[in-house]
Amino acid sequence: MKIVVWNLKGGQGKTVLSVAMAMLTDMYVVTNDVHSPIDEVLGEDKALRLGMRDKLPEVPDSVNLIYDFGGYPDARIIEAAKQADCIFIPIIYESPLEMQVTINAIAEIEKYNSNIVIVLNKAKAGDYERAKEVFAQFDYEYPLMEVKKSTVFSRSIEKKKSLQELVDENPLFSFHYSKPLEQVRALLKLIS
Repeated sequence: MKIVVWNLKGGQGKTVLSVAMAMLTDMYVVTNDVHSPIDEVLGEDKALRLGMRDKLPEVPDSVNLIYDFGGYPDARIIEAAKQADCIFIPIIYESPLEMQVTINAIAEIEKYNSNIVIVLNKAKAGDYERAKEVFAQFDYEYPLMEVKKSTVFSRSIEKKKSLQELVDENPLFSFHYSKPLEQVRALLKLIS
């Protein structure tokens, strides 16, 4: 399985989502983001950071892979989108106007792959309904999945442990971290 995680808008939680999914599934990650901590968190044996001139690696279909692209235009995104089984477009709801960049990203990427899932990242109460209203104005019927705001994601990166490992290691973490874990698992189940 190949997944693209991308949005033209920076700061939407693309890398955090990619890391969470990779650690839960043992998937490999390829990034074009020179500032991404992915190879430090996952290790060089599970992550590849591309230079500006590097081509996408040729990866056998049997290898499960996440393409984690930075929030800027890159021609390699088109190539990856054509190969991908699914495109995850993470957003953090701020306002309808702030979502315009995401609307533009969807309009661009759906030309190459319409198997899109919009991921409402760091969701707070009411964000899901507000985001759904904005997407309805554009007649988008792509699935909108929610991942609540939680400290589990930064803790996972800091400790270099999956969400599941954090839940398993401490009963107190289990109480607070089970919901985000379920939500990331639901994303993966949706496309499996």
